Amino acid sequence: MALGAGAVIMWVFRLVPDFVPGLALILIVVLMNLVPQEIAFQGFYSDIFFLIFGIFILAGLLAETSWLQRLEYQLERRNASLASRFFAVLATAILLTLVVPSPLGRAAMVQPLIRRFLGTTKPQTNSMLSVVHVHATTLISTVILTGNPLNFILIGMLDEQIRDRFQWLGWLKAAGVAGIVLAIILVGAVALAAKQATRAEPEDKLSFEPEPPTKQPVRDWFTLGIYGVLLIGILTRTTHQVPLVWVVLFLGLAVFLFAGISLSDLRGKFDWPTLIFVATVVAWGPMLEHLELSAWLSKQIPALLTFYESSLHLGVSVTIAGIIVVRLLVPGAPAFVILATALLPLATEIGMSPWVIGFIILTVSEGFLLPYQHGVYSQTMSLMDAEKLPYKSYAILKFNVLFLAARVAAIYASIPWWKALNLI
Repeated sequence: MALGAGAVIMWVFRLVPDFVPGLALILIVVLMNLVPQEIAFQGFYSDIFFLIFGIFILAGLLAETSWLQRLEYQLERRNASLASRFFAVLATAILLTLVVPSPLGRAAMVQPLIRRFLGTTKPQTNSMLSVVHVHATTLISTVILTGNPLNFILIGMLDEQIRDRFQWLGWLKAAGVAGIVLAIILVGAVALAAKQATRAEPEDKLSFEPEPPTKQPVRDWFTLGIYGVLLIGILTRTTHQVPLVWVVLFLGLAVFLFAGISLSDLRGKFDWPTLIFVATVVAWGPMLEHLELSAWLSKQIPALLTFYESSLHLGVSVTIAGIIVVRLLVPGAPAFVILATALLPLATEIGMSPWVIGFIILTVSEGFLLPYQHGVYSQTMSLMDAEKLPYKSYAILKFNVLFLAARVAAIYASIPWWKALNLI
């Protein structure tokens, strides 16, 4: 427990990159003979590791194409309205959520699209555009399996039998109601943000002729073909019976064989820290199980079982409140790992699937109010601060509260659906 507490403290205060505490922890427990090597390092040769590895290669290839630059060029050339620009950012972020597993990676890829639209004298427009950028790249990331590395960590924490049920389409089906609720609220919020920005500040017309992007037809169309094959492989998995991890890894290797992407290009686009972090924390569950700490953690929260026995909705409410409080102190990824490790073993006693508990933790813990709570929000605020762009913190905070409430509403709306799927 002391070693785990030390890792959490380093995560909370950001003393080192996120992957360092997890890697240090598994090295120490192996050197001290607390956990067998095959358990501590199993994350580095697990299916989850290779699945994320392949997806990151595909994401790196997408970043090397000119599709996003083409969209930016068309918006600039046509002097698109502010509402059109907002929805272009939204559509791009949603599309990238399907294929880029890192919220920070998606935000970085969309960032060039919003830089042209930020103004030195438009605090309201800057504020609303930052809201769209941040939440469009993060809000539905837990609804789609490939939308967030933490989704893969949750899959890795589940038993093999349960894990098979929640592959790509199974995950999407179970999270479908939450996805619909979040999508409706997101579209409405973007429309509201565009209306407020347009009303507060007049739109400028571009005084320059934008420079057309450099087209790469072979790589661009090859990338679309790769993702088309991936989509077909996902939709026909029940027919070909090939695990998703091997489909993704094969396509990732095809990138090197046929796309001509260089290692230097991949190094700049590949999220190695996230991959190492995922590999280290996937082993937390098995390590705690081996040390019999999972049972100990379960015994420390008997009051939560009492709430669930009294009422399912009351139990969910207490769980959500606890997650929000923890997230005020602990960053998103460590908070999820800690809470999932403690709560997943209780799923059977509560009478629900471990995936449901994990999804609730994922969805709520990915919410945020202040910049330090999420990397994408911090990244966007840092951009505007660095370029001395004015914005209204209170206006952004109001939307953050709205989207946190939307996450909670999506959980409650999903309960009848989960009952129909026999997950509760």
